[in-house]
Amino acid sequence: MRDALIKATEAAVRAVDCMRFFQTERGFHGRFYCALQEQLEQVGLLTNGAILEMEYQKSSRHKLTQRPDIVFHIPVEHSGESVHSNNFAVWALKRRATITEAQSDFRKLDEMFDTLHYPLGFFINIDAADPMLKYYEGTNSDRIIAASVKFIDSKLDVHWASSVNA
Repeated sequence: MRDALIKATEAAVRAVDCMRFFQTERGFHGRFYCALQEQLEQVGLLTNGAILEMEYQKSSRHKLTQRPDIVFHIPVEHSGESVHSNNFAVWALKRRATITEAQSDFRKLDEMFDTLHYPLGFFINIDAADPMLKYYEGTNSDRIIAASVKFIDSKLDVHWASSVNA
């Protein structure tokens, strides 16, 4: 599943090909989410109750209270299992992230890995040239794939970073 999620994310990032969507994080987020949903459907990952959700509010039952940008999971209400089961991937998006903002999002991804056992997380730095992974300070580097995406001379420029051979 890891490889399929990485490929789906790469294709979804490249599908955000209108400069207007790079003006705000929310604009990119909406278009990226739609493209990611389409990619996950195409590769057959949206089955058995698995869904993609935007900004799903985690609560006390999750032992954290953050609102991740996008999660891919099977909700407890459908699976009947623990909140630690059936969590597949989480995405954090930031437009022109500063080092401090990137590190904050990396900490949130770590919290999702450690608390809810998400095996894979993506950090996407929108309208930027640096994926920012070099600023990651946590213990889950094998779970993070980072990307930067921006338009340069009317062409989409995407850079990927991973600490493992994805």
